[in-house]
Amino acid sequence: MKKIFIIILLLIVLSLKAQSTFSFGWLPKVTFSNRISSSIKWVNSIEAREDLYKDTFMFSHHLVDVSSIISIKTNVYQSFNLGYIIRIEGDEIIHRLLQHFNMVQNLDGLKIGHRLGMEQFFQNTVKPQYRTRYRATFEKPLKGLKVDVKEWYLKISNEYLYQFNEKDLEARISPYLGYKLSKRDKIEIGLDYRLGSLLELEKKNNLWFRTTWYISI
Repeated sequence: MKKIFIIILLLIVLSLKAQSTFSFGWLPKVTFSNRISSSIKWVNSIEAREDLYKDTFMFSHHLVDVSSIISIKTNVYQSFNLGYIIRIEGDEIIHRLLQHFNMVQNLDGLKIGHRLGMEQFFQNTVKPQYRTRYRATFEKPLKGLKVDVKEWYLKISNEYLYQFNEKDLEARISPYLGYKLSKRDKIEIGLDYRLGSLLELEKKNNLWFRTTWYISI
């Protein structure tokens, strides 16, 4: 875990030495999931974005995302997600549709996940925006071969997003520590580093402190 944070800090330092911008903030999120049948799960979440640094230290509420996703499992290791997200950013309302394909592998206590997705954004006075994304996730219990109740685990994700309209590429790396509170809920805390405008001279550096509470109801 210590090495991951060092790598992230090195990436940030190297990026800041180039022409770039930097911001820091907090992403609190709560996710509720409900299993409708053996193959269908309904997942709802609410996430806020709070800015803590942008050229100077501050505390400013930025936006709220409310999502509703139907996850359909096609077999033990694969599933499709179909969802809708409404983003409330000041006076602006942004609607997002998503289609994700998920695949999971289990290798001696190491859980590897892949997600490939397409997303569409709609809002007034702005042309529809289109984005594709790929994410790889590695999850491993800190003790034993599986995560039991009252045990910690490590999760690291690496993701790439491409915005077709703006021809913008963004890379993300996110190390988290997770703790299974009970059979029905768990909490994850960690960092979410995003390096945007990779195809441009001036890069965008965003570092978020993320806290997520997952609840199964």
